[in-house]
Amino acid sequence: MSEPRLVTAFSDPLESARGSKPDLAEGAVAEAPDRLTGKVSLYIALLVIVAGLCVAFFATELPVAGWQGLATLIVAAIAFERFGIKIYGDTQVSAGVVALFAIAVIYDAPGAAIAAPLVVFSATLFTPSSWYHRVFDMASYTLANVGAALVFHAMIDTGADVTIWWIPVALLAAAVNYGINAPLVVTVVALSTGERWLSVWRDEHQWLVPYYAVFGMLGLALATAYLALGIPGILAFIAPPLMMRFALQQYVTKTEEKVLELKHKNAELEEANRNIIYMTRQLAETYDGTLEALVSALDARDHETKGHSFRVAAYVKLMARHLGVEENTSDWTDIYRGALLHDIGKIGVPDYILHKPGPLTPEEWDDMKRHPRIGHEMLHEISFLSGAAAIVRAHHERFDGKGYPRGLRGEEIPLGARIFAAADAFDAMTTDRPYRKALLYEMARDEIVRHSGTQFDPEIVQVFLLVYEEIAKKAAAERFEEAQAA
Repeated sequence: MSEPRLVTAFSDPLESARGSKPDLAEGAVAEAPDRLTGKVSLYIALLVIVAGLCVAFFATELPVAGWQGLATLIVAAIAFERFGIKIYGDTQVSAGVVALFAIAVIYDAPGAAIAAPLVVFSATLFTPSSWYHRVFDMASYTLANVGAALVFHAMIDTGADVTIWWIPVALLAAAVNYGINAPLVVTVVALSTGERWLSVWRDEHQWLVPYYAVFGMLGLALATAYLALGIPGILAFIAPPLMMRFALQQYVTKTEEKVLELKHKNAELEEANRNIIYMTRQLAETYDGTLEALVSALDARDHETKGHSFRVAAYVKLMARHLGVEENTSDWTDIYRGALLHDIGKIGVPDYILHKPGPLTPEEWDDMKRHPRIGHEMLHEISFLSGAAAIVRAHHERFDGKGYPRGLRGEEIPLGARIFAAADAFDAMTTDRPYRKALLYEMARDEIVRHSGTQFDPEIVQVFLLVYEEIAKKAAAERFEEAQAA
């Protein structure tokens, strides 16, 4: 019948349960139940009995005259079904319903009662469907076509001339055809799947309404062609659709080939994209490994601050995560690399200043304050370190604008540099330096809180307090490992 597929007159409603609406990308049709349930068996049995009584009642009234036209239309309906066009999988386009509607118009209910089951049986004879599928199709479509024929002939005298009134009556008859066929199919699908009746209709059959209207008009046109010209009228009517069928088949075949080719190309692109992503990750790991080796070399130059850059980078990542910076984004990477490389500019500071145990002279301090600029100049021309370079340049700025080298204030300072300031201060205060001993963690924490709004961004200080316990644990664990190694 026509519901389960795009415009196919006869296919298995049970086999098309859910997912039978055409899907040009997949063409998927859900599998039929492995066995009949009691409800479905009873429903099909009742339907077959009613359809059988209908055929028995009307078949005896079929006139012998005009059998050639009836036979021609039956053959045309079977041919339309047997040579439907498959579109991407199981979705099929055919027009057997057009010839059956013409039979209903010309031969009334007796013709429809004979033709409908015969066409369904012949069209599905060599298809892989179960016997109860075929029986259901024959019964439901017999009732639908007989109903359409009764409505049409109750309002139109086909012995008279064709008038404009045939059109609205044909549309009404097509609506009756749909109104009988669709509920019968929806009911069996709902019984088979356990889904709600209305949901099945909306998903699988609502979209078919315009197709019934169009095929009703085509069936009326075929009928009038036969009434006017006889069998030559039928042949003249079906010749253009047959030519269109072959043209459409060629188009669909070429289109399907292009679709498959595009799918293949898309698969190749996806594979290439996966390779690019893998190589990008490898490069990122190589970059980070190179940077960490460089930082280790810098830390080895200053024994008093060994491990400082790695500890601060770890604290910065904890705080950035709580601030909502997404991991593995460019902002996240820039903040981490900026924290890791913050002291790279000290390459340009003489060793005697770096290792001086006492306070620096004003001249020595001016020389020390050059290292943010030196670090920025070293990094900003390197594309993958340009974001980190901005943090390196601003890592000694203060929230109140009294920092160096540019005296930036508030949010003029990059977020990564503001996060770094608190993390760096905590590590500096809790580490032994040439000019003083390390402070207790709690004392360092309180010192950072005391300078909130002056040296440090108040929002960053609040985040620092949220992660303080975790930072303190990391710091204590590293101190313990260092003591064990010593």
